[in-house]
Amino acid sequence: MTQPFRLSWTGPDGKRVRHTPDFFVRRPDGTGLVVDVRPDERIEPDDAATFTVTAAACRSVGRDFVRVGTPDEVLTANVRWLAVHRHPRVHRP
Repeated sequence: MTQPFRLSWTGPDGKRVRHTPDFFVRRPDGTGLVVDVRPDERIEPDDAATFTVTAAACRSVGRDFVRVGTPDEVLTANVRWLAVHRHPRVHRP
């Protein structure tokens, strides 16, 4: 599920902070995983603090949290190459 919920809290400066995680994943065993997607080079200090608060909120309700960055270049190239070879005759929904 994309952008499953919004967190809101008061930051250390007294201002309201809001954050909407990118994904919620329900695993086959029933556990939940909250995922934020942000490349490492785009994480500012305020963003790091937001991810820390998000991780703590997730833990408090029994969910795991992970931030993922830029995918590996080799993996991305392989997926793109495979995608070109998709054909309707082998499509299985």
